[in-house]
Amino acid sequence: MVSTAKRFFADVVVCGGGVAGAGAAIAAARAGKRVFLLEYRESLGGLVTNGYITGIAGCVDGLVKEWLDRLDAEGHATIRAHLPVVEPEYGRVMLEQMVLQSGARILYGTHVVDVEKEGDSIRRVIAYCKSGRIELEAPVYVDCTGDADLAVAAGCPYEVGNAEFLGLNQSVTMGFKLSYVNLEAYYAAERAFRQSDECDPTDPRHCSLIVHQEHKAMANGDLHELLSPGYLVYAMPGDPTCTDVTLDATHTFDCHCDDVVDLTRQIVDQHRKVLWFVDFLNKYVGGFENAKLTSLANMNGVRESRRVIGEYVLKATDIAAARKFEDGIWQHAEVFDAHVPTPGHHTANRHIHAAEPIEPAVCRHMPVDRDYNMHPFVDPLPWEIRTNPREYCEVPFRSLIATGVDNLLVAGRCFSADYHANGCVRIIAACMGMGQAAGTGAAMFLDRGLAAVRELDGKLVREDMIRQGVKLNEAPGGYWKTLREFKGEIFVNAADMADLRDENGHGPYVF
Repeated sequence: MVSTAKRFFADVVVCGGGVAGAGAAIAAARAGKRVFLLEYRESLGGLVTNGYITGIAGCVDGLVKEWLDRLDAEGHATIRAHLPVVEPEYGRVMLEQMVLQSGARILYGTHVVDVEKEGDSIRRVIAYCKSGRIELEAPVYVDCTGDADLAVAAGCPYEVGNAEFLGLNQSVTMGFKLSYVNLEAYYAAERAFRQSDECDPTDPRHCSLIVHQEHKAMANGDLHELLSPGYLVYAMPGDPTCTDVTLDATHTFDCHCDDVVDLTRQIVDQHRKVLWFVDFLNKYVGGFENAKLTSLANMNGVRESRRVIGEYVLKATDIAAARKFEDGIWQHAEVFDAHVPTPGHHTANRHIHAAEPIEPAVCRHMPVDRDYNMHPFVDPLPWEIRTNPREYCEVPFRSLIATGVDNLLVAGRCFSADYHANGCVRIIAACMGMGQAAGTGAAMFLDRGLAAVRELDGKLVREDMIRQGVKLNEAPGGYWKTLREFKGEIFVNAADMADLRDENGHGPYVF
């Protein structure tokens, strides 16, 4: 039977228009390929722009840097040493402009639902949109859906969760925007708290103003639960009065992020918790007395669902050991950051556990760990392993190659990694960098006429990324260089991270 569906033909089809998908589409199109980028929302950028997670964590390089520089030139980014911030509305339009200027085409409102295969290759992608059923054919595909929707439809093996948390996914948050915030007053209140006797830098409950005040509100009966053991507040770029901020704060636990029923529960839970959090801020936190909720994210803040099993599974021990790869296509220097699936006193697991120390990680022996908040189901192995703030690892190109399908690459948070490695590397800059490498690899695969993506030498992709300006042949600069060169001792802070302090108790931060 001949299909009557609308059909599109390309060299590369990229599914998912977050920063990973945008990076893949731009890189492939700039390499001279005909590209279609499919996104089921009405704008690009994923959690940065639609989810209001506006801080760009990770090493800023390549297309990430270009995007930030272009926004900064128009007054819509705050460039700083660590966690630069984008204005989300302008950020999504700038990404759209970059994709279109590269020559790639965008199809919005398009849901990828299935594939047709020939042998071990995807022949076409099946999607639904306002036009009904559509079919897209290309020699190579890139899955940037976050949930590995394309890879799963193609029969690729994948993982969800891990053994320690019995398949639960990382906890979920929802970004939101507040107006009428007095940031100067908030910063002054935070400084005053840190200088007071109430602040205990070794206690996660009392090491920051907002978390401390949450516990006070609970004691007073104004909060029935700890809405968040941690938070992020980002001042909106281009706002001279500093009255608008985006926040990533409240957590939903016990999540199954590949289940539509549970995803709905998460969203409803977040909607209520955000309102509770705003009421709490109004009453308990200086500078937020007059804050008003002006926007809820239209995208649930899922951190992890399905992870494709690729030609190489990046491991948490690789990150702890600061491992470099011959086919390394992105540098990563952030901390472990798997947000705890069950309620706890830390935002995230900032360490992993091992039977023995791992060099050059920061290791300490904990022979008996009865921290049931952080480890509710099983006692962990005795060594706590934290990333060394002076080191970095690399993501290998092989972790972007899906097994079982000859013409499929993956990028973004569904790339091939174990639970804690994924929790560490799934951040914004790394996702866009992986997308750039996947788009580059897709173009090289076509140029060489290979039968399977796994035949492509990842070292060649690394070399091409360097040619594009990604500084893979030198250690990360800027903030990360400051950490490497800082003369001080490493200690574990109240946020559970390995940190640096000099003999006067001062840190290396260069904001």
